[in-house]
Amino acid sequence: MNIVLWVIQGIVAIKLLDTSVSHGLRQKKPEMQNAIRKMGNSTPVLLRIISVLTLLGAVGLILPGLLRMPGVITVICAGMVAIIFLLSLICHIRSREKPKIFVSMILFILTAIIVYGRWVHVS
Repeated sequence: MNIVLWVIQGIVAIKLLDTSVSHGLRQKKPEMQNAIRKMGNSTPVLLRIISVLTLLGAVGLILPGLLRMPGVITVICAGMVAIIFLLSLICHIRSREKPKIFVSMILFILTAIIVYGRWVHVS
């Protein structure tokens, strides 16, 4: 079970790193511009905040296990990342981006598996 959780954590962490780069550094891409137009003027600032939070989420999913820190830290971080994915689901629904809605749902489910699996593993 531990290996499966590590694989899922790796997948989610890679996606979080990709999200961090795309939302923080690539806001000039046409598909990002469409979403920014639909969401409003404060969206670039929100995207930069999301970029930082997803970077912290990726680090929080991997680093505690590598540094032999208490497993509760990974559970808390995965819970926070699950909340981020729920919020991204709402934003993608508002932007009417169907493929990203499904990706957010799948990533939320994977993160929920991490939370449950690590919680059971820690207890």
